[in-house]
Amino acid sequence: MADSSRDTVFDDLPEWLIVDEILSRLPAKDVLRCRAVRKSWRSTTSTDTFILQHHHHQPSLPIIEHLNGICRLNRASNDQKILPVLQYAGRSPITGVDLMHRAVCDGLIILAQKPDYYICNPATRKCASLPRPPLQSGFSNDEIVGFYRHQPSGEYRMLWASYSIPIRVELPDYFVLTVGSHQPRRIQWQAVSEKGFPAMSARDCPPVHHRGSLHWAVGLDIAVFDPVAETFWHMSRPAQLGDMVSLFDTAGGALALCRTDRTYVTLDVWVLQDYDAETWGFQYHINLLAMVASPPLDLRIKYVPRMAVINEHELVIDYPDRLLHCNIDGVFVANLESEEHGNYLMLTRHRLQESMISLPLFEKQEEDAVNKEPPFLMVL
Repeated sequence: MADSSRDTVFDDLPEWLIVDEILSRLPAKDVLRCRAVRKSWRSTTSTDTFILQHHHHQPSLPIIEHLNGICRLNRASNDQKILPVLQYAGRSPITGVDLMHRAVCDGLIILAQKPDYYICNPATRKCASLPRPPLQSGFSNDEIVGFYRHQPSGEYRMLWASYSIPIRVELPDYFVLTVGSHQPRRIQWQAVSEKGFPAMSARDCPPVHHRGSLHWAVGLDIAVFDPVAETFWHMSRPAQLGDMVSLFDTAGGALALCRTDRTYVTLDVWVLQDYDAETWGFQYHINLLAMVASPPLDLRIKYVPRMAVINEHELVIDYPDRLLHCNIDGVFVANLESEEHGNYLMLTRHRLQESMISLPLFEKQEEDAVNKEPPFLMVL
């Protein structure tokens, strides 16, 4: 009689169910391990369709910066443990070195230690040197302001701004550069706000990807870049919120604004209810004065708190020397800590949605054996 204990539950399941409903929901590291189990799994999990399906199933989690690199929350932990993503080979930007992450899209991260730029996928441990456009004549600075996937072509592209300081003297020029290319293409634009500078640095103010476009909170407007038409336009937002606002997307995919008042102790969240009509509605209010945290918050410190959503009910709030895990009712849950880095953690405005997406640039540099050793390690 055969020993049925040796049979796995997978033997009784149809292949499509295993791939579409189980493997597509696993972290990338586990999927890559499963490819070594069966040839059929390796084949079906290597298609573009599966890779995009897998990416869409992964949670989008806040990126947290520490002294020597960046990390993210562990989606599988109820107490929100922190997992390392990248470890800088030298000191971090917090301690003065200029190595830092610049932009994130679809699990791909762009880092820079000028004049060198790198693009990597921490989930697959793939990395390549990234060509950057030459500084445009007449300008003294340039910056990545957007990183996105161009849907019609499937290419990953960057939106660059070339400008001089001060910006008010001469408005920036904008260029589109396909990842891996050396040839930027200038795009035409008109000022979309009174300040005349529609797109901000992707490092400090990354755009929110929503409905296929890139969005920035600029002044009293929301600037929008359409990657297909390659045009800027603007949306209105509640003027009563003032200028101390940040833009983010909720766990449900809606566009939202977080407003901090001048006392630095309250956060109000408004959600865009109708995109076409540009109507906003108040969603919830967080009062740090009323939060019973352990240890208690020192609200004498004047600090603009930064917030990121974990899911539809939970938040992370950056406060001096600590990250607060709370719910949308303002109830304190815990302090987010790292065994390795203690309280030296800072919430960024970036999010990482894990993927197994690859780029021709990765394979090309591996084949040519010209991949320059990057100043960081991928440890996700």
